Formats: sequence, structure tokens, C-alpha cells
Amino acid sequence: MQRETSSNNKRAHALGIATALMCALAGGAVWCLLSLYSRSDLAAFAFVVALLIAWALRAHGFGGRWFGALLAAGCVVLGSMYAFCLQAVAQVASLLGLSMRATLQQMEPAMAFDIARANLSGSNALIVACAVALSIVLMLRGDPAKPN
Repeated sequence: MQRETSSNNKRAHALGIATALMCALAGGAVWCLLSLYSRSDLAAFAFVVALLIAWALRAHGFGGRWFGALLAAGCVVLGSMYAFCLQAVAQVASLLGLSMRATLQQMEPAMAFDIARANLSGSNALIVACAVALSIVLMLRGDPAKPN
């Protein structure tokens, strides 16, 4: 019985990590679409991504743990990087008159990262850092599943 419970815990944690990673990537994609639609960076959307990731990780038992906090912070950074890199690809695509798909196939990832880094302002970096801090705080709160 103990082995089955341990196996279920490992499976739930692996599913939680996968869910958090997918929330980060999906959040980054939605962030990029909204940014393109509004024609601004929308760095504040990092807070929405942070909330979704913290919710997903807490639902899978990572609440109140340092590993969960570090995982949440990493996922927020991943989602932010993904959003800014997709925005860079869109910028290059519009300059060249190509579709984003064609640009993604022809563009080197390092170039997208460099353009994203060049476009990242200090205020946007500060907003993303605050969203990372929010995800850490949300993850370190006590686990509601455990009685105090």
C-alpha cells in the first residue's frame, strides 16, 4: 500500500510539473497574441501567467515547498521569455512581409532571443521580476491540504 501511494505521489508531481510548463507556454502564447493585438508589450500579463502557474502547482501538491516556489519562478521566466521571443518573431515577420510560420522556420532561435532581449525595457524587466516574486510568495504560503 505504501509503494502505491508513493507511486501516485510521483505521478501527481510529474503531472503538476508538466501542467505548470504547459501553463507557462500557453500563457506566453496568449500574452504574445494580446500584445500583437494591442500593439504594446503588455508586460503586466506576467502576473496572470504567475497566478495560473501557482494555481496549477498548488493543485498538484507543491504548495508550501521551496521546490515548488523555484519551479513556479522558473515557469514564469519561461513564459515571459517565450512571449517576448514570439513578439520578436512577429516583429521580424512584419518587417520582411512573411508569415510568422515562415519566419519561425527560417529564423535562428538565437536571433529571436537577441531581438527579444534588445526590446526588453527596464520597466518590463521589473514587472516580470515582480511577477516572479508573486509566484514565489504564492507558492510559499501554507499548504491548505495540510492542517496546521
